[in-house]
Amino acid sequence: MTTTTGSYQVAEFAANLPAEIRRLDAQVDLFWHAEKPLLIRHGLSGGMAVLDCGCGPGRLLELFANEFEQLSLTGLEIDPILVDACRSRFANSDHQVEVHQGSAENPGLGASRFDLIVMRLVLEHVPDPVAALRSLSGLLKPTGRIVIIANDFEFHLRTSPSVEELDPLYQAYCASRRQDGGDPCIGRRLPVLFSQAGLIVEGFDMEVSHSKIVGDHAFFQAEGVGIPAQLVESGFLDQQVFENMIRSWKKMLKDPNHSIMRPLFVGVARLPLDSDRVDVSTTPENSQASDGHREQSQENPDYVSASTETEEILAKLWSSAMQLPKVGVRCNFFDLGGDSLMLEQLQSDVLDQLGIQVPMAVLFQYPTVEQLAGYLDTQNKPSDSGAESKMTTVEQIANENEYESGIGAGNHAAQEINDNAALKSKAERRREALSNKKRRAERG
Repeated sequence: MTTTTGSYQVAEFAANLPAEIRRLDAQVDLFWHAEKPLLIRHGLSGGMAVLDCGCGPGRLLELFANEFEQLSLTGLEIDPILVDACRSRFANSDHQVEVHQGSAENPGLGASRFDLIVMRLVLEHVPDPVAALRSLSGLLKPTGRIVIIANDFEFHLRTSPSVEELDPLYQAYCASRRQDGGDPCIGRRLPVLFSQAGLIVEGFDMEVSHSKIVGDHAFFQAEGVGIPAQLVESGFLDQQVFENMIRSWKKMLKDPNHSIMRPLFVGVARLPLDSDRVDVSTTPENSQASDGHREQSQENPDYVSASTETEEILAKLWSSAMQLPKVGVRCNFFDLGGDSLMLEQLQSDVLDQLGIQVPMAVLFQYPTVEQLAGYLDTQNKPSDSGAESKMTTVEQIANENEYESGIGAGNHAAQEINDNAALKSKAERRREALSNKKRRAERG
């Protein structure tokens, strides 16, 4: 179902070939109730030219032929065993289906030929998925669509009550596929892969099958024990885990309210049109420049400029963190669109520029430049007693917040005081250097 250099070759992947072919058919049937309406929603209709890339033994092609009128159907499959199985399926059928041996990267089919290309549970086995998508895009008609249906084994089959051994099974499967060059968690990457291949993302969905809808038997046929047994034989899965999983599975099924659920990810993309071309005036760089020009050309009655050195530094840091041309000292960080990631960057920048480690709780409590600068300046004032280190107002606020929220810990607070004392020494050295520089300038 994939390339000769990929992570799936039916003769090596499965312990029993006929059972594996039945499993491949069942994998299609398991989701067809959800997949058919999804494909229709994305344009599948009678009279289209449709390619099933990685068609395997041909079950999806058979469903297309049975349930849609006048489709021109083509199957593409690299594995010669599955090519023969697919051709045998349609040998005595009234449906005319072309079956070609080839891969997504080297399909050997005419360009601009298909209205719809479906690639189902194949891309995870392909060594270079972007190259495969680029190749397939050349087979699309200008208004065609490509639909990729993919696994993500961190969102794979789950049960209630839970079968705990499924986790080590999936870990073993992922290790096996990655060793062979595949990506068993590729489902989450589909929109990004489309973009990298030069396609326009049209949709990203999830189709789900549940035992209450399709029945337990559908899952038994689609999953089976062939793959776990092969993983045991190849050394990726412990034999005892395999045996425990079977026992846990049987116990789960005895629960009258048990559930079995499995999701798949579905990505849809198309070729770019002239209207999709990027206007340079809308690029982030030009957009920022334009926004800056507009803000400079319009008076903002609420804008208050910095009046102290600390406010100037903080205003510049905020402007950089949020990619704004300028920030007033009374503007609220969160009202301007600041988020936790920006706040973390701001915390790091304050440490670099002012030599002060500001607890995150303080940044949340004092969200304007003016407020934060006031407290930082308070922290920087030397103590009346001349002591070298003293708990600062900033530290007191942080400790009070932690105490009130119930998350404070004595050891943590003591360590923070020590850390801030060391940082304060650095800040004092910086203030002394600035003061000397100012005196030299006055004398000059």
